[in-house]
Amino acid sequence: MPNGNPNFEKEELPLLEAFFSRISSVLELFSNEHNLLIKKYYHEGPSWSFMFKHPIGGVGKIDVQKNDNDTVCVGYGWWIDDYDTSTRFMKYPPPSGKIGLDHIGLRQALEDALADILQWKKENLISHKAPHPWSKHCSKEQFYKQYENLPDLKFNK
Repeated sequence: MPNGNPNFEKEELPLLEAFFSRISSVLELFSNEHNLLIKKYYHEGPSWSFMFKHPIGGVGKIDVQKNDNDTVCVGYGWWIDDYDTSTRFMKYPPPSGKIGLDHIGLRQALEDALADILQWKKENLISHKAPHPWSKHCSKEQFYKQYENLPDLKFNK
């Protein structure tokens, strides 16, 4: 779902690309080293997302979102969906405070977020029921297909 600006590609996207070009090398290196899928500007938002198949099941995700011209915040979480009950079991702690664009500090924040996700257990997840059954929108196979192409995580810590 777009953010509502019909001129996003002309007005906002060039500004976001210029901003993220300042940190793209550290983001791409992080993604490559851990085998993460990068999704840029989801719903035309000011963020890059990194997604992967969580080793215990479900999806892990880390977001780097632009705060202002000199900082980002890092948000992250993990979820497991149960199609039959239309329930998402998830954990999303509050995003980080403002993080400067220096590569070392940003990389450490990303590594810390990934390590945090991987220390959680299924019992740490909280259930959230969907307002409408997922079966009204798609089949079980179609629903889980959206996660099929997520990469397997590489993490050696």
